[in-house]
Amino acid sequence: MAMRKNMFWQGRRALGDEPNKMLGESLWRLWARRTQARLDRDQLWDMVEPYSRPKPLMPLVLLNIAAFYTGVIAAAVTEQLHKERIWAEHPGQAIPIMKPTLYIGPYKVRREDFGEEAPGQ
Repeated sequence: MAMRKNMFWQGRRALGDEPNKMLGESLWRLWARRTQARLDRDQLWDMVEPYSRPKPLMPLVLLNIAAFYTGVIAAAVTEQLHKERIWAEHPGQAIPIMKPTLYIGPYKVRREDFGEEAPGQ
């Protein structure tokens, strides 16, 4: 089989070009060519990478804003459901402050700070 004369095909052969060669050797050469091409490509990208644009921060900022407002809305809905449950169980009584969901430490509310005759006013 005659090989093409241009530069792209120079040195490249199909697996069946030389019937006397063993298949393992042909596969080994094919693997070596592919590996060398991959290394050349990686080396090129390693040289170009410092000059590429930095990744934009806007998606991260938008994600943080969306997460913050999702938490605010979830807290408001949770507190409203807490109030409705207390109103249904104890009509006409004052609603106690809802305990934090994820905080497991001591949680004590000093009620005298919230009165109208609190000291220091």
